[in-house]
Amino acid sequence: MRYYESLYIVNPNYENDRLDEVMKMVADKLGEYKFSIINHRSWGKKRLAYSIEKHKYGSFILLHFETESVGNLNRFERFMVLQKQILRNQTICLDTKPEMKTEEKQVNESTVNEEKESTTKRTKDVTEDVTEDVTEDVTEDVTEDVTEDVTEQTEEVRE
Repeated sequence: MRYYESLYIVNPNYENDRLDEVMKMVADKLGEYKFSIINHRSWGKKRLAYSIEKHKYGSFILLHFETESVGNLNRFERFMVLQKQILRNQTICLDTKPEMKTEEKQVNESTVNEEKESTTKRTKDVTEDVTEDVTEDVTEDVTEDVTEDVTEQTEEVRE
């Protein structure tokens, strides 16, 4: 069994529905060529290193697939090049089978605890900063008021 990774860049102006259509079209063509899809997911919109057809950004899609025969690989490459929606593509051969990725994030307890500690620390820092600022402002205001009162009382006593 041979394993391949194909990264292709789709027109960045496509909305999610149209992007899904392009991904489905590629998946259907893979099925037609008797390739088996392992992963097929969108990486999102990213800035390109150079402009391609006057686009500064592109929607990157990563595809992992496997096949027993490489006879249709050239036909698949040609299909990708001829698609107007696909700005660029590159397919490489992998040494090992890629891990199957799921869209759901797996959360473990250590990650949750680290996030809680981080949030608590940030909250504590913000609270200390705000408390210092408010304390300084209140102290200045009270000091000014007391100074004015004492000055007024002193003048009244002198009179």
